[in-house]
Amino acid sequence: MHAARQNKSYDVYGKLEDPLGVLSVNLAVWEVRDPAASIPQPEIRTAANKAMDSIDIMLRELYAMRLRLIDEMRQHDDLAMIRTEELLRRDHGPA
Repeated sequence: MHAARQNKSYDVYGKLEDPLGVLSVNLAVWEVRDPAASIPQPEIRTAANKAMDSIDIMLRELYAMRLRLIDEMRQHDDLAMIRTEELLRRDHGPA
C-alpha cells in the first residue's frame, strides 16, 4: 500500500549540487571577462564551456527525474482507477 514510500529517493540536491557549484563558479569567471582585452583569455572560454557542460548535466538529471515522475504518476493513476472500479463494483454490482 505504501509502495511510493519504498521507492528510491529523488535526491534532487545530491544530484544537482556539484554541477550547480561548478556552474556558479564558472559563470562568475565568465561575468568578469574583459571583452576588450587585447590578450587571449583561454581560461574565460574554458569557464564558459564548463558552465555549459554543467547546465547539460543538470538538464539530463532533471529530465531523468521528470521521466521517473511521469511513470510513477501513471502507475499511481492506474492503481487509483483499479481501486475505484473495485469500489464501484462492490457498491453497485457488475456494470
